[in-house]
Amino acid sequence: MKVKDLVGQIEHTHGRKSHKYLMGLLNDGLDEIAQTAMANTTSAGTQIETDQRWYALDESVMIDVFRVEILDSELDLRAIPRLAGIPNIGDDV
Repeated sequence: MKVKDLVGQIEHTHGRKSHKYLMGLLNDGLDEIAQTAMANTTSAGTQIETDQRWYALDESVMIDVFRVEILDSELDLRAIPRLAGIPNIGDDV
């Protein structure tokens, strides 16, 4: 949806308004969306198993994964780098 479409919908429901007023409404709406998105961030954990490479993620409550960390033997959190392509499966590294 484009700004032009949003302005048209606002004018349809609230009548003709000034450009400054309409941009203020749109900015307030965008701020509210951003605050809601930041408030809905959550963390989850799972037990890792020896020799298990892949883990299932509950996609019904998740939109995106920002960071994956594991607790190593020294009790330090180690970040797992994000995979940017298809994983290399096989003996050739």
